[in-house]
Amino acid sequence: MTKDDIEMKIPAPESGRKGRLVVDAPIRMFHVLFALCFFGAWLTSESEAWRSLHVTLGYSMAGLLLFRIVYGLFGPPQARLCLLFGRLKGLLGMFPGKGEERAGGNTHWTSRLGALQNVSMAAVVLALIVLAAITCVSGYLAWNDAPEWVAELHEEIGEALITLGVIHLIMLFGFSLIRKRNLALPMLTGRIAGPGPSIVQHNRAWLALVILVAVCAFGVYDLRQKPVGAFTDLDSARVSKKSDKHEYSGWQEKREERHDRDRPKRKREHDG
Repeated sequence: MTKDDIEMKIPAPESGRKGRLVVDAPIRMFHVLFALCFFGAWLTSESEAWRSLHVTLGYSMAGLLLFRIVYGLFGPPQARLCLLFGRLKGLLGMFPGKGEERAGGNTHWTSRLGALQNVSMAAVVLALIVLAAITCVSGYLAWNDAPEWVAELHEEIGEALITLGVIHLIMLFGFSLIRKRNLALPMLTGRIAGPGPSIVQHNRAWLALVILVAVCAFGVYDLRQKPVGAFTDLDSARVSKKSDKHEYSGWQEKREERHDRDRPKRKREHDG
């Protein structure tokens, strides 16, 4: 099923001045909250003092990702994950026959550019979902005394995820310049300019509000169960660990061991 198929199957009313509604409110809310949670988790990933916040943000990411998968399987047609796989088939449209290329001219170039945009963006989004899932699972296991290699895998996948996120933003910026329109704006407003039928029949703003309240409520509840920002550096965290060991997991202890083990190497590099 492709985007064109959806437009043909959904007899949506004509859009007004605001443009066509193409992204519903739950997807937009998921996108914003997931990006904020991941960015916050990345910022707190190297801080033992803010480890509790890092874990809470990771749990929030996992919950949001679970919602996106369920919504992508059983939600409205325009939100289905199968659309991403359908866009990957557009790779075939980038290699038309020679006769078609000669007859197409500028139309052929526009079609090839559209296929490149759909294929590359769909591939990146699918990769982001897969890496995010691995990050959440490995983070949960590492937090619950998994072997050290799981914690290292969690860190490596997290770095790969932030790199892929940057690539995603660069691609959006680049394609926006080439196509001469803001391709990121629909994920914030839900609409694209121009006449025609709206893909989204029901915006489901109530569901977006439920997602926002659920994430905020969970964050407040989870953070109240453990201290956040109680220490300013690694040494003070170690002192607290001796008096209140149950607040620190085996993952933290292993990270501290790696920190001590790598300290002479960092000192030599600094002196050099």
